[in-house]
Amino acid sequence: MFSATGSGTPQPCPVCNQTHLEVADLLGASAPDAWLAVTPGERLEAELTPDVCIMTDHGRTRHFIRGHIQLPVHDFTSEVFVWSVWVELDAEAMERVARSWSNPNRAAIPPIEGRLANELPYEKATRGLTITVHTRDPGLAPLLMVGEEHALAIEQREGIDLHRVAELEELLRR
Repeated sequence: MFSATGSGTPQPCPVCNQTHLEVADLLGASAPDAWLAVTPGERLEAELTPDVCIMTDHGRTRHFIRGHIQLPVHDFTSEVFVWSVWVELDAEAMERVARSWSNPNRAAIPPIEGRLANELPYEKATRGLTITVHTRDPGLAPLLMVGEEHALAIEQREGIDLHRVAELEELLRR
């Protein structure tokens, strides 16, 4: 959680004049959006863990991994807001990830291309955006880089302020 009380006295937001006392520093989805689109019976045939989802959708096997899109937050030194989201990988890329998952040096494997598998609260759709997946050391979710021009990519590159974090949290609740 980000807390606006870091300096001792809560300060009103310069954008909305409200005090953002505690704002989530990580938001996301517990599964890829495709998971919600299949029937409960199809989910019984699938696998969903906190990090991996493998499912059949209309006779096609689909592979997903969870990772983090980090957005720097300007109001806090060295702080980031994290979207914890799912990325769809093709079978070959998923096999590369699976082979290296337990490797203590898995961060050294080359980046993998995938597609964002969750819709986030942005004006332009996010599901399907090109994502570059950078595996990190065991215990850390992969770092995801948005690979095409979109408001999410701009926020990842340039950062956001605490007001925007509060706004994203509110949009996600709707």
